[in-house]
Amino acid sequence: MENGFEIQTPQNHFLPKLVDYYFFIDIPVSELAMKEEYVLPFPRLTFGYFFEHPFLVTNHSKNKSETAEMIISRLSTDQISVAPLTDRVKILGAHVKPFALAYLTNKNVSELPWVINTKELFGKKAESFQKKIDTCASTKEMFAEVEKIFRNTVLVKDLSQIETVIATIEAERGRASISFLADTVGVSTRMLRNYFHKYIGCSPKDYLQLVKLKQSVFQMKNDPSSLTSLSYDQNFADQAHFTHTIKNITGRSPKNIREDLPDFRFLQF
Repeated sequence: MENGFEIQTPQNHFLPKLVDYYFFIDIPVSELAMKEEYVLPFPRLTFGYFFEHPFLVTNHSKNKSETAEMIISRLSTDQISVAPLTDRVKILGAHVKPFALAYLTNKNVSELPWVINTKELFGKKAESFQKKIDTCASTKEMFAEVEKIFRNTVLVKDLSQIETVIATIEAERGRASISFLADTVGVSTRMLRNYFHKYIGCSPKDYLQLVKLKQSVFQMKNDPSSLTSLSYDQNFADQAHFTHTIKNITGRSPKNIREDLPDFRFLQF
């Protein structure tokens, strides 16, 4: 475990289709650079179990707050912050693909709450999972239980069209048009929007923005080039347009994000 953080990729042959990786973090709040942290919108869902160390999750766009104990985040361009409510951060979780929820429930994803209470969505399965996690003696055992609950909850369904669209968006780094994406899978743009709301929980436009934001922040973190150069690399007309777009989604300028990147604990990059 490095700096209180450990990750593992799925071991089951099917689950990499849904899960990027499992993670576990256990660290005193006193070691965090920031006690409250804005979560950069990201084109992935996050499952998190917070043991007896819940977080306050605040949606500043909706002016709402929830206490996070065992939750799944929704894809969103809203401005959200998280803050620990105890003296320790202890989280077991997973970053999963944007269509993963559609494989775990038959509910319309766009109709689910902005923070999903896992126990309310999955009932006894979630309660049983919590009991098993609380008796695990090692991180390896916990990751095995997370993998088991994913494996046992996956529904049999064909989401190949939306999976193809998501793969195309990521391959094109968020630069594809909605009409091009619809043509890729042979549906109308209206049908594509319906697919996104039902299976992803946001519009195709919002998802394209999330992917472009991810690419931009990744480059800000790993490339010392100027923001002007970066804005052209990310296919923006100029730096002003780039700054306006990033600030509109995150509430922060690219300059502020780049300055704070070393301190972020919950970045998914």
